[in-house]
Amino acid sequence: MILLRTLTTALLFSVVASSALAQDYFISDAKLVTNTSKGIMENADVIIRAGKITQIGADLTAPAGVEFINAEGRWVTPGLFAPFSRLGLMDIGGEDVTNDTSSGDSETSISELASDSFNPKAVFVANTRRMGVTHAVISPSAAGDSIFGGTGAIINLSGAYDSIETPRAFVHVQLGESGTRRAGGSRAAALQQLRSALNDAQAYPSRYQGPEDGDALSRQDAKALVGAARGDMPLLISANRAMDMLNIISLKDDFKNLDIIILGAAEAWQIADQLAAADIKVMVDPHENLPSSFDSIGARLDNVVILDKAGVDYAITNASALGIQRPATLAQHAGNAVGNGLSWNKAFAAITVTPAKWFGLKGSLSNGEAANLVVWDGDPLNVTSAPTHMFINGERQSLTSRQTALRDRYNPTSNDTRPHKYR
Repeated sequence: MILLRTLTTALLFSVVASSALAQDYFISDAKLVTNTSKGIMENADVIIRAGKITQIGADLTAPAGVEFINAEGRWVTPGLFAPFSRLGLMDIGGEDVTNDTSSGDSETSISELASDSFNPKAVFVANTRRMGVTHAVISPSAAGDSIFGGTGAIINLSGAYDSIETPRAFVHVQLGESGTRRAGGSRAAALQQLRSALNDAQAYPSRYQGPEDGDALSRQDAKALVGAARGDMPLLISANRAMDMLNIISLKDDFKNLDIIILGAAEAWQIADQLAAADIKVMVDPHENLPSSFDSIGARLDNVVILDKAGVDYAITNASALGIQRPATLAQHAGNAVGNGLSWNKAFAAITVTPAKWFGLKGSLSNGEAANLVVWDGDPLNVTSAPTHMFINGERQSLTSRQTALRDRYNPTSNDTRPHKYR
């Protein structure tokens, strides 16, 4: 017993000592974007202690032992939040052994967790982090004959092995052209698969005497859908065509507890008032202005501006193939929305606090919150701006990556005369 108490005491002192050794920071003279009612604060100071923001204000006194960072009037903001990606689920899309985004031969779907496939050391994690993204949604993709992509997660981009913050954050469904193909060839089949799956989940576990007793789902997948069916987590539905989104609104009329987020929503501007009235959230890409498919013939650059005027709750994403794999250009997409008429504050909120709140995080800077913030060398929505300092949960992050290492190694202006392989 004495030995046990001795070991417990030693472990406790070890934890306390570890916390005491955590570096604290004092950021001075910042143009601080708080994403709160305080708005943007000029000449602000920020004190970070034990991983959290302990004080924000002007002319603060720095505590003893902190590391000073003089922002020199530059922008300091919450870290960017990528609202949809497959970051860390693949390195080379065309190489199966590095691609864990889908499993076409699997007998499961919803119960497959993106967090189980996530690799925090994937090269695109560091590449994306250095562009100011501190957190991201990661999601598997539907495969086989199922419209369900699985259960997605929320990660931070520290690259640490414990960087999964919410392993079960939402369920992803693919309707539109993709869902049509997977469900057997028609939109009616895809919607029926979704409705039957929701009925299975709502009836779980009473409907299941055996593992395959559901109308659409196995017992394992029905159990995994229960949270979304009850509205305890979002149901993220990929759709672009206006008629498909109207069908989603009808779906919510029948399943009133659903917390629905529509991903894509290229033609959402056509039904903006209906989406607002139904309290359905949307993720849009402000660069989508071409009819890249029959589902998005009505795409237009000011889609998000029209949604904003209608009162729709929206986030901004970069939905191209490369943007989903590595959402490093997220700020550029929000800047494009500003160029087409959206206010700066609303565009920035759409890549920070808005999607963060959807998935249970904060995305703002205030006393007591985790210090997830970025110091920029210019306007963060300007394509030429870049981070100079970044913090995730109060820990300073590296802004180097494989891209920057290769850039420096093969830089033709370098004074290093060694062969490239030795640099």
